[in-house]
Amino acid sequence: MRLVSSFAVVLLTATLASAQPEPVEVHHIHGLAFDRREPGALLVATHTGLVRIRPGANPEWVGANRFDLMGFTALSGDPGTLYASGHPDLVTYRREGHGNLGLLLSRDGGRTWEGVALKGQTDFHALTYSPGGGGELFGWSVAGQTGLHRISTKTWAAERLPAQGLKDVLVLAASHDLPRRVLAGTQAGLLLSEDRGMTWRPLAGIPRDAPVTAVAYSPAEKRRVYVYVVRAGYGLMRSDDAGVTWRPTELAAKPDEPVIAIALGPGGKVAVATTAASVSVSDDGGRSWRPVLDRGRGPKRAQTMQKEK
Repeated sequence: MRLVSSFAVVLLTATLASAQPEPVEVHHIHGLAFDRREPGALLVATHTGLVRIRPGANPEWVGANRFDLMGFTALSGDPGTLYASGHPDLVTYRREGHGNLGLLLSRDGGRTWEGVALKGQTDFHALTYSPGGGGELFGWSVAGQTGLHRISTKTWAAERLPAQGLKDVLVLAASHDLPRRVLAGTQAGLLLSEDRGMTWRPLAGIPRDAPVTAVAYSPAEKRRVYVYVVRAGYGLMRSDDAGVTWRPTELAAKPDEPVIAIALGPGGKVAVATTAASVSVSDDGGRSWRPVLDRGRGPKRAQTMQKEK
């Protein structure tokens, strides 16, 4: 009887252990957003799917899809709506046969996705939402139909724009209150469009020969913009007048680990993700920072690995 009981305890322990989710290690971050349905949590678009980071907790997967999410943006006015692009996981590729996902839409915070435009035709590595035109997305495609596209979120009709003066785009960010205004971080500085993406010009105050790897408008302080400039003396820069003037924050430039994504939340919250898969959050507009992800590992996972050493 004692033997049976011991076996039952061992079996139950093994079953519970196998039911625990595997620790998520994040690789290749492509996008970042505050989860507006859960204060303090972050959504991280990665090479192998969407990840949520809750305060003090290890990263966890959102949904079952393991898409390579390249372009990624959240709709600030609707907490559950997300847009993305990129490449399918193996299951989706075998089913649909497309290497490029086009434009994806999620209405449930990233648990499920549906293709809504340009499936198999575009690979958006930069994506942003604008309230202009009744609601539209701007996406920079690097494969298939390359270049800048503007897509209506009402009809999903898409048009490829001439985008005069625009090339080598790394990131896009549309203004929340100036609907014709869009910023583009490029390999050669920060560019501005004031006609919904048709023409572009360099924006003053940012070096024209330095890569700008991340850009974000604040959804609350609508004239506030953050950009990351890969140049000594710059790093994470802030503007409170929609880009007319700039000042540095306390996050200096690291040429070997530049910031690849910026997310802005309520109450002066700022989050940044680097090419080394590290994520830090500021609660005071960029004056001080705390790490929430260290080279792909959450705080609990990192502590466990330190103990094992």
